[in-house]
Amino acid sequence: MNDYSYEKGIAFIVEGATERVFYEEYLKKLCSERGMTITKDEKSQENKYTICAENRSILVLINNVGSVSQMTNSATWFHRACVKEYSNIGWSVFLCYDTDAYNSDITKFHEGDWLRLRQSIESDAESIADLAAQADIEDVMLCDFQGVLAFLGLDNNTPMPKGRKGKVKIKQLFRRSDPACAYHEGERARALIQTLDIDLIENTAPVPLSVIRKDRGFCIDVSFGVPKLTSIDEKRTKTTLLLVVV
Repeated sequence: MNDYSYEKGIAFIVEGATERVFYEEYLKKLCSERGMTITKDEKSQENKYTICAENRSILVLINNVGSVSQMTNSATWFHRACVKEYSNIGWSVFLCYDTDAYNSDITKFHEGDWLRLRQSIESDAESIADLAAQADIEDVMLCDFQGVLAFLGLDNNTPMPKGRKGKVKIKQLFRRSDPACAYHEGERARALIQTLDIDLIENTAPVPLSVIRKDRGFCIDVSFGVPKLTSIDEKRTKTTLLLVVV
């Protein structure tokens, strides 16, 4: 058990490494615009971050599912790394995924996997929100299409490539920029993500990103203050959010 004086826990369970990088950068943007700090614990084996404002602190943990074989492990991770390790705080959970990924020619997931994950953790979560749509994270990134073009040095009149998913489209744009230049997922996509207009993406993305800043437990906006939880019963009051765009 950990005795850090966090007031709230936020867990992101994301589909892949690029999603993890995107949500890291999204959180940095939210904190920056509100005068808050976000610090990664480089010594931790987890993707662990502390958000601070004045004398308040919020713990953020991010887990990358990766494949269907890891879905059960993700539930175990939440119970172990979040609920058990920080049992004195309530947890809000964000599930970040593509709702029809199982229809891809090469798929990492099966239909219903994320629902089963949700059901396996909801008894220990204060709230759960599905940041989900029929879109991959590259579709979300392409909501700032001009930003992607600028990063690649392409003319701003370049048309959107054809393709069922954003990943296919971004790969085409990289090749159009330089035939020897390939799009890489995960950490190597961070440089691109950092140049994008997060506000524009939040306002136009098929995924309801604004639910993160609006979540009462997140308290990312210091003007709202951090709710004081005085008992385990109050912390365990259940709120379930299902926000899926189709």
